[in-house]
Parts: sequence; structure tokens; C-alpha cells
Amino acid sequence: MITPIDIQNKVFKSGGLGYDKKDVDSFMQDLLDNYEMLYRENMELNDRISVLSEGLQYYKTIEKTLQKALVLAERTAEETKGTALKNAQLIEQEAISKSNIILEDAKRELELIRKQTTELIQQYDIYKARFKSLANAQMELLDSPSFSIDMEKLSMFEAVTNSIDTPIGVYSEQKEQMPDNPLDSLKNEDIEIINLEED
Repeated sequence: MITPIDIQNKVFKSGGLGYDKKDVDSFMQDLLDNYEMLYRENMELNDRISVLSEGLQYYKTIEKTLQKALVLAERTAEETKGTALKNAQLIEQEAISKSNIILEDAKRELELIRKQTTELIQQYDIYKARFKSLANAQMELLDSPSFSIDMEKLSMFEAVTNSIDTPIGVYSEQKEQMPDNPLDSLKNEDIEIINLEED
């Protein structure tokens, strides 16, 4: 590539009938100035392109790193999700297992209570039957002649007369033998002897 210095140092051979030297020198000076400006701009643009390329490469590296991180994050998220799902399933199975155990215990307890209730009802029925039998026996006993009081039998106490007198000598002996007898205060005519064997 031709540099501005190459243009500046270029020397043309002079011929007999050539271009006007001043014109050529003036044009060459304009060309040199313009080319130098373009050359400098080109160099600056190349430098900027180099910097931008380095920056682009840096950002591409960051992009690759971010893509790897994103892929890793997605994979980690999937693994975490899978682990959480497995843990949730294990917790659910454990809860179902525990609830089944509690339900079985409750069923056994209910069966035990039902049996105890049945036994208590049976014992109550037996007690009630025995009590009823006892009550019936007592009613029969109360209705029996042994527990009947006949007013006619009571009237025999009134019909007994003072026909049986206690001998004075015997009574005196008894009186001497039993000084604290409550009958001592009674007179002989007040004492009646009742025969309970009479109908």
C-alpha cells in the first residue's frame, strides 16, 4: 500500500514536452494532503475496528459464559425440580402410610370399644334379668301366706280373757329372782296371757 511518505518522496523524470511542473506539484500536494487525511482516518478506523473486535470478542466470551451458566442453571433447576418432586412423592407416601396406620389403629380401637360396649350391654341385660328375677321372687314372697296379716288373727288378742291367773307364790318367786323385771310395776289383773297357736 502506498503511504503519504511514498507520495511525498516520489520524483518524476522530466521530459521535453511533459506536464507543467507547477500544476503537477500543486496537484501532487493536494493529493498528498487528501491521501494523508484518508490514510490517517483509515488508521484510526482500523484501530477502532481492532478495539471493537476485542470488545466484541470479550462480549462473545461473556455470552458463551452466560449461555453455559444458563444451561447449568436450567439443568440445576430441572434436577432441583426432580428432587423436589421425588421428595414430595416420598412425603406423600409417608403421609399415606402414617394415615393408614392411624386409620387401622382407630378401627382396632373402635372394634375394641364396640366389643366392650356389647359386653357391657350383655352384662346389663344379665343384671336386669337377675334383678327382675329377684324382684319377682320378693313379690312372690310378699304375696305368700307367711307375710300376710289377717285381721281375724289380730282379733284373738282382744278375745283372750283373764282366765289364766299366775299363782301368787310362783310370781313372788319370780319377782325375787328378777328384781328388775319391767312387769313388776303391773298388777296381776293387768297381765294377759295370749296363746299364739290358736287359729
